[in-house]
Amino acid sequence: MNRVLMIVLNRVALTVMFGFISMCAWSQEQWERDGEIEDVEIEIVRERQITLPRANRNFEKVAPRPSEPIEPAITYEFRNLSFKTPDYNPSIRPLRLKQEDISKIYGNYVSAGYGNYASPYLSAWFTTKRDKQRFIGANIYHRSFGNGPVDDKNSASANTEVKLFGKAFGPSVTAGGYVGYENRGGYFYGYTPGLETSRDSIKQSYNWFGLGGELTNTKPAEFNYKLAGSFGYLTDYYDAAESDLGISFDSDYKIGDSNFIKVQSSYSLIARKDSLVDANPRHLLKAKPSFQFQPIEGLKIEIGANLVLENDSIRSKSLHIYPAANADFSLSKSVSLYGSLGGDIEKVNLRSLSSENLWVNSNIDIFHTNKTLELTAGLKGKVGSRAAFDVGFAAANLKDLYFYRNAAADLAKFDVVYDRGNVQRINFFGQFGFNRNEVVRFNFRGDYYGYSTDQQPEAWHRPTYRVTASTGFNVYQKLLIDVMLLGQGGMKAFIDNTSEVVTLDPALDLNVKASYLLSKQASVFVRFDNVLASDYPIFLNYPVRGFQVMAGIGWSF
Repeated sequence: MNRVLMIVLNRVALTVMFGFISMCAWSQEQWERDGEIEDVEIEIVRERQITLPRANRNFEKVAPRPSEPIEPAITYEFRNLSFKTPDYNPSIRPLRLKQEDISKIYGNYVSAGYGNYASPYLSAWFTTKRDKQRFIGANIYHRSFGNGPVDDKNSASANTEVKLFGKAFGPSVTAGGYVGYENRGGYFYGYTPGLETSRDSIKQSYNWFGLGGELTNTKPAEFNYKLAGSFGYLTDYYDAAESDLGISFDSDYKIGDSNFIKVQSSYSLIARKDSLVDANPRHLLKAKPSFQFQPIEGLKIEIGANLVLENDSIRSKSLHIYPAANADFSLSKSVSLYGSLGGDIEKVNLRSLSSENLWVNSNIDIFHTNKTLELTAGLKGKVGSRAAFDVGFAAANLKDLYFYRNAAADLAKFDVVYDRGNVQRINFFGQFGFNRNEVVRFNFRGDYYGYSTDQQPEAWHRPTYRVTASTGFNVYQKLLIDVMLLGQGGMKAFIDNTSEVVTLDPALDLNVKASYLLSKQASVFVRFDNVLASDYPIFLNYPVRGFQVMAGIGWSF
């Protein structure tokens, strides 16, 4: 049966194929007969509009389905969940850096040398290091000359100082103290040239022993204070002796941002005796209250009074009241104008006189100086970050001002004479400083003094001008050079024997020091004093040593 079916299918296929071929032949013939394009006309009408019927947009809304209850009903229950996590202790391992070594500091320093005129030199400092609670130290200094400008050993001199000091820092109070010894020796070599003298008869030596202490607040606060006390005892080669007991208390209390109440007070008790003098104890009590305020920005004013009680026999009254006023006005951030008006009793004792003039006579009269009034005004400021300046003047009226005059009985010694009247003193001054990273530094100060005396003909042995200048160079952190210049002049002296007034030669002293650093601890130095070899006099008949040279070493540890 399958065979019959295949035969029938084949016949049908053949019939369809022949029919398709016949249709294609007929279509080809018809296309060839109708292929020509006839002439026709096409008319395009633009005004024709196509209109469509309006659509009906009324749709039937779908009605909502009614809700069906849920079976069973859903219920909600809220519960507080207690969730506790275990403690987490992370193990942190910080990065460890190599600890830097603490920079080594040297709290001890020794410098020693030797020069011409048989002059040994020693300076030493010893201090504790890196202690926040206390600071303790010691200082030793010695400089002597075996020879001098007049008759070699007859003009020798020496100076020795030893001092122990310390401070203890507490959380609120700081305590400090010191104990010291000083010896200053020399000879009265201002005698007449050629005069035969023994060294023992012209020798002079002062020995001073002192101690003191103080208490201050450790950190600045609204109330700051400083309580200090001191005692000193001075003797000389002859029979002079002087004791000086002093107590002082300074404080300030801050009110508001820029107002202060200040109190400065001190008391001094001086007792002196000599071969012919057994003076009564001298009292000097001072109290200076003041109020500092700032009325406008940039202006600071301090107004007060200085009350002084003393018992010098040279004056008829013991109580003195002086004004005390200061003002500072900032013209800019770096320049300010300042002024002050005040007065005081300036303390004078045997130690201060002998420090100025080693050759003062024995049994001299000693009185304080009464500065009845002094006016000071000036201009100070900075030029950039490396330079500073200060120029101004001061005018004062002084009573009982002391002067040095050669004694009539011995020209090598000096009496202290006083002008009991009013002495006017005027001082014009100016100073300038420059510092460039400690590589180059320069400092200069010049003073001019004018005196108008009352009872004394001249202001004996007081210079009318003084100039000091110093400069330093640090060359490659190895070579340190320091240069200092000192000049003064205009001093007058009186010779009793001839009643002659003489003007002393001006002084011009140039000093140079060079130090070379061998290492951080060791150094060598050479020092030249009085390079110009000038024999200018310090006082009448007292010339200085000529050219001096000294070499030495320094060690830090």
